Parts: sequence; structure tokens; C-alpha cells
Amino acid sequence: MLLSGISGCKSRGPAPPDAFLSSLAARDAGARLYAAHCAVCHGADGSGNGPRQNFMVPPPGNLTVRPWSRLRDAGRTYAVIRAGVSGTVMTGWPALSARQTWELVAYIESLDHGA
Repeated sequence: MLLSGISGCKSRGPAPPDAFLSSLAARDAGARLYAAHCAVCHGADGSGNGPRQNFMVPPPGNLTVRPWSRLRDAGRTYAVIRAGVSGTVMTGWPALSARQTWELVAYIESLDHGA
């Protein structure tokens, strides 16, 4: 499960740029990147129900629940996007710029996070 993958991620990752995660422009840009690169696995709503989910072991992480909603873990989310999660099909996206990666983090932070 990707939640354990993020918990096991060694890097806390970098700190987000000031006010970036609450920026509507960053979230909108992140939403476009998410639709292009992430939704096929994580689903349009981030719940892990993308079209490829049935072919993935372990299944894609549900980005609508914790730990994704904890701002203090934004750096770790950044690190997971950049480097991927070992033992899963979550590959890293090092080709994305640092800004694009933070835009994705901002979008993930904006998803409806359940308790």
C-alpha cells in the first residue's frame, strides 16, 4: 500500500516554498499535471481508482486520506513524486521541474482528505 510506502520513505524532502501550497495558481497547474500524469493510476479524484488500478500490486495510493493531508509531510510527498516508492509501480518523476513537483503537491494537498 502506498501509504506505507510514504511512511517508509527515508527522506522528509525539502520544505515547500512559502505560501506555494495554498496558491490557487499552483493548485490549478498541479491539477493539469495530475490529470496528465497521475490520474491513470490514482484516479481522477485521487482515491486510487484509476483505470490501471486492477493491474497494480500493490494498488495505487489513495491520495484523499492521510498522510497526504498533513502539511508537515508535504516535503515527503515531494520526495515520493520525485523518486517513486520502492517495491511498487510508483515510479519517480525526476523529469518534472521542482516547480512542477510542488504544483502537484499543492494539488494533492487540495484534495478532499478524509479523517
